[in-house]
Amino acid sequence: MVLVWISFLLVGCGDNSASPSIPLATTCANLNGAIIDEVTITSTKWYEAADGYPAFCQVNATRAPYLDMEIDLPANWSGRLWQQGGGGFDGTITSAITTDATTGAITSMSIALKEGLAVYAASNGGNRSAVPAQAAPLVWSDGTQDGVTSARDYAYRALSTTREFARAVILKFYGRSPSHTYFNGCSNGGRNAYVAADRWPDDYDGIVSGCMVMDITGQTVAWMDSGSKSGTPAMPSAAQWQAVTAASMEACDALDGVTDGMIANQAACDFDAATLHCGEPTADSDPAICLTSEQVQTVKDVTSDLKLEDGTTVYSGYNWTDWYSHVVYYGLLGGGNALLATGDAAWFSELAKQQSFILDHDYPIFQYGLRITGANPDKSRVAAFVASGRKLISWHAGSDNLSSFNDHVRNYSTMINMAAGQGLTDPETHTRFFVVPGGSHTDGEELTEINWFDAITQWVEKDIAPEQLLYNKRDKATGALLRTLPVCRHPQYPRYNGAGDVNDAASYTCTKP
Repeated sequence: MVLVWISFLLVGCGDNSASPSIPLATTCANLNGAIIDEVTITSTKWYEAADGYPAFCQVNATRAPYLDMEIDLPANWSGRLWQQGGGGFDGTITSAITTDATTGAITSMSIALKEGLAVYAASNGGNRSAVPAQAAPLVWSDGTQDGVTSARDYAYRALSTTREFARAVILKFYGRSPSHTYFNGCSNGGRNAYVAADRWPDDYDGIVSGCMVMDITGQTVAWMDSGSKSGTPAMPSAAQWQAVTAASMEACDALDGVTDGMIANQAACDFDAATLHCGEPTADSDPAICLTSEQVQTVKDVTSDLKLEDGTTVYSGYNWTDWYSHVVYYGLLGGGNALLATGDAAWFSELAKQQSFILDHDYPIFQYGLRITGANPDKSRVAAFVASGRKLISWHAGSDNLSSFNDHVRNYSTMINMAAGQGLTDPETHTRFFVVPGGSHTDGEELTEINWFDAITQWVEKDIAPEQLLYNKRDKATGALLRTLPVCRHPQYPRYNGAGDVNDAASYTCTKP
């Protein structure tokens, strides 16, 4: 076995970091069982370099009641700390590695650890999905202090606990602190990223936030508004949603210059769901496929701005996409957030409660509750992060079927105006918004799909601002590369040049609608 060694100066008398002549594998093992600020290291494992993967130490730790963390420390460290956000209601750690169930061999590794050689840090968000009594969102309303703490961890506290624990472990392992700290996340991880910018702006040099709208209250009521129709005649069936998707695709696919099974130029798509109304010559003659008047209105509601009685927009409508695979979860997702805001488990577990949702009555209640819990990022403080000179990349899949692309753009625009009001002459010198063409929810999240790691680190450390990125669209099951496409800065979209391989990004040009 080849031992990896490290040499550095001790930072002072009595310091607990590794000594100059101790192999890192030994330092890794010696961390096991340590307690750092109420966090207990439950296990450590040293991985030797093999099969193109670097040598590193994996540290697993926990803090009561249910917060679990993973810190991965590479032997050849760049000085960076890369913190990864979660997804959904969390409950599991987004690990830096996957391993073979039989041999334990590493089969894949996050680019941040493998190529960026950054320390990788992630958590389960303060709950354990594999343990029903400790799983979100119901654990948040179980009437115990542990449930209250779990809710607070999910809302925001797990982020700072994980970051500070990672820094403490880094100091013990390497004898020095990170030179740069980054946060990356999509979906709930995107909310995590905006919360990080809001609450701890001085602790991050660069942040990447994707597929979340920067306003969890608006997202919650949008989900509840659609979810309240579940189980009623107004909700289209899966077959009817599929018909909506097919019709909108037929109408708008070619607007980017090529018919290829995706709508890249969403801004130009003016498809009207009324053409699918039963009895219309453009509708299917099968009553199980065509839409009733109520169902047409439901589709129009999903693609329109959601407004209070006074005209205030609280959520911008979705782009055309394949809702049928996700709309069934809207009531559960919104109900989980409503539970977090109010403590009432019925919002999550009872369809009748979800069907009772009334926008103007419930919006202020959810808004107050989510603000008090700390789950909702403050756009003015995100703007302050940007105005301070730190870097923020925001992005969204253009055909997201769970979180509205248009609402993210609306909230991002509000944040940009706030940053300008705080004295930032050109916000684009510190923040940019990118569009993953044709992608559904979380498409583009993996660093092997779009290298957000290089984009943000190059911007922070070398002042190379990202102009256009590359989307490596892969098969979700096999990981096989299907095609490449440009990832354009909003409001541009990739337009086919009229010649060349339609599966090659070189055949497209980022173009304004």
